Amino acid sequence: MEERLIEIIDPTATREFKKTGPAHRKHFRLHRKRVGLLDNSKPNADRFLGYVGELLKQRYDGVEIVFRRKMSRTEADCVQDLIEKCDVVVNAFAD
Repeated sequence: MEERLIEIIDPTATREFKKTGPAHRKHFRLHRKRVGLLDNSKPNADRFLGYVGELLKQRYDGVEIVFRRKMSRTEADCVQDLIEKCDVVVNAFAD
């Protein structure tokens, strides 16, 4: 009887972890700035952005919140509006 060898291959990749810090950010003050909050209409995005908006109002004097809800992937009119009216925009993707 002939001896046969079977090679077993593990298809899982080894995990590699790297320690990194947060990305470098320019120092940007939100006091008296207009902040756009863009809801992509997924469930709970509005709740999350409402919470973010309240935190921003508590932490920064005179911050103005501009809330918009995007109803479809191709609905870009509200995005252009936010670009023109706001200093910074937070986009929420929730589900």
